[in-house]
Amino acid sequence: MKTNLIIATAALLAAGACTGSVDPESATVFDNIRNINSGEYDRQIAVKEAEAAAIVQANDARRSNIASLDRQRQANAGQIAALRSEIAAVQAEIARARAAGADAAQLDRLSSQVSAVQADASGGADPTVVRSELSRIRAAVRALSA
Repeated sequence: MKTNLIIATAALLAAGACTGSVDPESATVFDNIRNINSGEYDRQIAVKEAEAAAIVQANDARRSNIASLDRQRQANAGQIAALRSEIAAVQAEIARARAAGADAAQLDRLSSQVSAVQADASGGADPTVVRSELSRIRAAVRALSA
């Protein structure tokens, strides 16, 4: 009887030593003891913490990128509004020059140029170039009005 108990205990210990699972959900008591003593579970925790830190860092980077894109969108909206205002001002100058009796054919050409600049601005042209063209057109309208 005593021999059977020793054999059964030895078999149980041998069986526990052979399974070798490092998954806490499927590990036996003996696997868990071995994994705790060997530091396997600490290593798994460190890996999971590193993965979580990488996810947090990626999320922070995405939030920063979103904030940057939002600032750019707001800046672009401001530039678009300013360009629309400048285009409207040039069109108003053309209308005043027309009312004052300036050369209608010349004003028609300048008005067409304003329309082309407006299309370019709507298509995403460089605001500096658009402003430069509007300044040139404005100068031509003033020259006709003089």
